[in-house]
Amino acid sequence: MSRKGENKKAKAISMPRAVHINRKGNFWAVKTKAGPHNKETSVSLGLVLRDYIGVAAVMKEAKHILNHGEVKVNGVVRADHQFPVGLFDTVAIEKQKLFYRVLLDDKGRLVIKQNEKDLKEKVIKVVKKVMTSKGIQATTNDGRTFMGLKANVGDSVKLALPEGKAGEVIEFKEGALAYITKGAHCSELAVVKQIVAASAKKEKLVKLAEGKEEFETIADNVFIIGKGKSVMADVE
Repeated sequence: MSRKGENKKAKAISMPRAVHINRKGNFWAVKTKAGPHNKETSVSLGLVLRDYIGVAAVMKEAKHILNHGEVKVNGVVRADHQFPVGLFDTVAIEKQKLFYRVLLDDKGRLVIKQNEKDLKEKVIKVVKKVMTSKGIQATTNDGRTFMGLKANVGDSVKLALPEGKAGEVIEFKEGALAYITKGAHCSELAVVKQIVAASAKKEKLVKLAEGKEEFETIADNVFIIGKGKSVMADVE
């Protein structure tokens, strides 16, 4: 008989580059399911508990913790060990008073930063806008959709957690504070100095400054997180 359903396991050594785990310490890892982040930019919640936070020694323990409703991602209880966790998501284990924000390291791998209190907001990036029968629909980097949102592609939106309510729009313009998500300056904060429009042969470029150093990258690598300073105090 043919096998039915997906294969939930994957060899640790073949996991996406964004997954920051000991690839030799564990032969098997856990793939992410379809969800708010794609598999190349996310890590499964089970691996977050076992390999990132260390509250579980083995995956069986991680599943036990999740099945008891002890873990929240962006303020919502999640019980699936394959649930994808990505950039700027929050992870909370209130029973143990553990609160985290997902960030990137300088190699583009997802890492986790501990905080003293529960986090009630995150920033999401508008990646697409389309016209529908109900109006203009905006889609963000974490798979959320909003109707009638007054934001352009490249702008960011301050999101209240756990409600998921869109708040302040942070425009992608000169003077904005950016978080670099790819390239040689990955994980760094820089100020947008100039935006160079795209052409038939070139992608949109952004010139940025970090202190006295100036550099440029493509617009896709820029995630706006504030106006002069980050709206997420734990990121800056």
